[in-house]
Amino acid sequence: MTDLHRYSRQTLVSQVGLEGQQRLASSRVVIVGVGGLGCLVGAQLAGAGVGRIHLIDHDVVDITNLHRQVLFRETDIGQSKSLTALRELRAINSDIEISATQSRLSISNVGALIEDSLLVIDAADNFATSYLLSDACLAAHIPLLSASVNKSFGYLGTFCGSDTAPAPSLRAVFPKLPKEQQSCDTVGVTGPSVGVIASLQAQEAIKLLVGGKDQLLGKLLYADLWNYKMHTMDFSKAQEPCDSQIELITAHQILDSDYVIDVRESHETAAEPQSFETSLCLPLLQFDKRIGEIPESSRLVLACRSGQRALIAAQCLLDHGHISVAAVLPDQE
Repeated sequence: MTDLHRYSRQTLVSQVGLEGQQRLASSRVVIVGVGGLGCLVGAQLAGAGVGRIHLIDHDVVDITNLHRQVLFRETDIGQSKSLTALRELRAINSDIEISATQSRLSISNVGALIEDSLLVIDAADNFATSYLLSDACLAAHIPLLSASVNKSFGYLGTFCGSDTAPAPSLRAVFPKLPKEQQSCDTVGVTGPSVGVIASLQAQEAIKLLVGGKDQLLGKLLYADLWNYKMHTMDFSKAQEPCDSQIELITAHQILDSDYVIDVRESHETAAEPQSFETSLCLPLLQFDKRIGEIPESSRLVLACRSGQRALIAAQCLLDHGHISVAAVLPDQE
């Protein structure tokens, strides 16, 4: 920490102080997803003086991002999100260490990418990524601060916890996935709603890193940002799932005995065939009506492009009594 004057307005806050500022300076935080949530969380944590920030995002800037992803400009369209955000955060604070990974978060790299971090921030707003992070953080005893927002509704909470302050995993709190996709791409989102949830996520990160009281560890904060209503739910007693749940695998882990179902639309499968052999193409939109066509198998494996639709279809199979179900997540790009 080279410039205490820089953080003087923050250290005046009694819950932070000089000791809290020193804790921020010695912290390493990983931010997964540099979209609407990650942009603002990254900017606020860089401004707060978090000593090391690592950004993870494989995507590029699109014009539809600009209404809520505040680090990007029209001139950044088509550019790497992680590298563009890296440049902008360095412009906010040159005293801290900021790095970026352009590869997709995957089963094969998640462990190394979160290693040695004090906090992982899930800003991907994608259940496939959230489940992957939850599994990895629970195993590594690293707190996972996850948030999600669509339309004008959002939530955030801290899962998994540490050795000294454990908390249930995200899977324990959300053991079942929604039957339909609820992403910004499908249901929309207002920019200010993202901004409010992102600011709360950044505030909670600072609170956790300085060791503040009344953290959202083992709690969910729900916010209706159209009607300005909030409430908190305690999930600290949630039990880790011990019955059938969705296994996350890579394409290399598909077995000869697996029955593999591609849940993309026919035009997608024709334009971009999977790199592995599939047994059936059954689009997610038709899944409930045609689930009887799926034979019994030692393991049913669902696949799409990002893993999101595969997870929803896998949940549908579990709900219909299938026991061994897996979803293929894409590996590094």
